[in-house]
Amino acid sequence: MTPDIALAASARDWPDRFHRYLLDHGGARVVSRVLGAEQATAASYEALFIDDVCSFLTPRLVATLRAAGVEVIGVFDPGDGSDAKRRLLECGISDVIESDAEAEEMLHLARAAIGHHSPSAGSAPSPSRLGWTIGITGATPGVGATEVAIGLAASAAADLGVALLDFDPYWPSVAPRLDLPLHPNVRTAIDFALHQPDQLSRALHRLGRLTVVGGVADKGAAAPISHVEAEVLLEALAGMVELVVVDLGPLDRALRPLVSRFDTLAVVGSGDPVGVTRMLRTVETATEIASETAVVLVANKVPGRPFHHAEIRTELAGAWPGLPVLTLPEDSGLTRAAWEGRASRRGSFSKAIGRAAALITESVAR
Repeated sequence: MTPDIALAASARDWPDRFHRYLLDHGGARVVSRVLGAEQATAASYEALFIDDVCSFLTPRLVATLRAAGVEVIGVFDPGDGSDAKRRLLECGISDVIESDAEAEEMLHLARAAIGHHSPSAGSAPSPSRLGWTIGITGATPGVGATEVAIGLAASAAADLGVALLDFDPYWPSVAPRLDLPLHPNVRTAIDFALHQPDQLSRALHRLGRLTVVGGVADKGAAAPISHVEAEVLLEALAGMVELVVVDLGPLDRALRPLVSRFDTLAVVGSGDPVGVTRMLRTVETATEIASETAVVLVANKVPGRPFHHAEIRTELAGAWPGLPVLTLPEDSGLTRAAWEGRASRRGSFSKAIGRAAALITESVAR
């Protein structure tokens, strides 16, 4: 029987070389040249060849494919050293092969991997459940996205295992806001996630039941974090806890490829007429980037009168019917909490964010 295989897009020459060999000699059918994660999970085939540097390679994708009975074979450049091979294995792939291997070797490996998969065993076992991921982004700087992320994570941590991750590339504020050291931080955590995943806990801060990963602390002097590195860390944390809350910073500065990777994306704007206008334009961009992601609108710092909350909800719901709207009140208690380096535990903001956290807890528990 001739197996059906897929080849992930690559800047290296092995996909073209392998494809030409199969066209000339047979032995397998290339049914798809995969350009993204959605295509990888939508197409039907028995084995996928994918690079270690592929932008959409994540443990979650591998787990999804293997649960569907697809064998995933990683291709790496031997000149990149052992780290390249290690990353593939850490993603949970079936087997690995060097990019300069002969096409016959690739075909033999594909057949062997597919042959080891027993059809009589029924469907493949489900992968370990990964935690729910929520990205928090701001319509503009200064709207309180960091405060929303901290409040949501701290409230949910009363009932769930929660990790709070700071991925704001320009103004990372989670660590100083919670009076945490700047090291270890997100770069440390990425290093462990890539090379020593069993030691990732060494890069995490603990605040009671809440796990925190602080943001970059190099003032932009180091190379920017790539979305591939960010996704590896996000997947690693999602494998450790039930909920991961990520402060992305303003949408126009966030890691764009990462924005679409969340189960839920919250767009935060200020609760005033100008803020609502800016939020509406930002939501349009967010829904284009993350077309398959559940988007929630969050109006922050809304004046206390019920009239203001009702007007904002009406405006946002009218412009984006079907999208959930959350309004969070102005609360002077947040200033006191910031000076004390802790999450707000009482007050109108805490109560409102607590109700949102309760809904998330209920959804995750299902």
